[in-house]
Amino acid sequence: MKKIYDLIIIGAGPAGMTAAIYAARRKIKFLVIGLALGGQMSWSSDVGNYPGYTTMTGIELTKRFQESLKEYNIQIKPEEVIDIKKESKIFRVKTKENDYKTISIIIASGKKPKKLGVPGEEEFLGKGVSYCAVCDSHLFTNKEVAVIGGGNSAMDASIMLSKYAKKVYLIDINPKLGGEPHLRESVFKNKKIKIIQSAKTTKIFGDETVKGLNYIQGNKEKTLKIDGIFIEIGLVTNTDFARIVKKNKWNEIKIFRSTRTNDENLTNIPGIFAAGDVTDIPAKQIIVAAGEGAKAALACFDYLEKYKTKNEKFI
Repeated sequence: MKKIYDLIIIGAGPAGMTAAIYAARRKIKFLVIGLALGGQMSWSSDVGNYPGYTTMTGIELTKRFQESLKEYNIQIKPEEVIDIKKESKIFRVKTKENDYKTISIIIASGKKPKKLGVPGEEEFLGKGVSYCAVCDSHLFTNKEVAVIGGGNSAMDASIMLSKYAKKVYLIDINPKLGGEPHLRESVFKNKKIKIIQSAKTTKIFGDETVKGLNYIQGNKEKTLKIDGIFIEIGLVTNTDFARIVKKNKWNEIKIFRSTRTNDENLTNIPGIFAAGDVTDIPAKQIIVAAGEGAKAALACFDYLEKYKTKNEKFI
């Protein structure tokens, strides 16, 4: 019989990594599947509210998490999950490369950048178009770039890029910037950042790399010549593969709590748990995601004990 895992954790962000550490300490048979190590945490330019650490970048905090994974010799399969199915008493987790069997699942797949959906976006991805200022800012030293968006992530990206780029254009479709007041203040004070508001980006163009973009402002179509474009218009959940669980209108996985205090992070399918930003919890923070990963793991262990008692002959 093909190996059956006790648990498969889908996602390698703070929720998934925390769940993995708990699983390693419990010494169960588990597997972690995830393409983006650190998830959204690795995109953050500054993290100043994680207890026990002073302000650091998201990449630095991700490395701290990795150190804990190494301590327990936890390996992460860099594969993309495309489907989950319930078959008899187990689940099948299908990736583009493999097919795995497991008794339980924790979905901690987080979110991914929302795409702009304009001509040239896909064509120039990695050739001047980016969704991660933390990752790619240094590639645009002394160049001119644009950030598309008007919320916290767009302003944060603009500030980050201003440390490298010669000029940063912040292009917002709305008449006023949103987000937190302290970020707006930082953007307004930054002489390297020029804000272009009420502007809708319509096209990205170039040859081998990005050379500029077109946008409509008022009734006029305008052209901006730049070397790079960072798209920061929000996030969408990584839940396309999780068709068997219930979601809300934003495609976030609904989690429930039963009458028992240790039954946390339940989905509508017994044996499938969910944690972090992929769920409908309102607080989208690194420390909250890590805590949710721990809660999901503890609830899952309780489920596994009951399962193995009932299905001793099967396993």
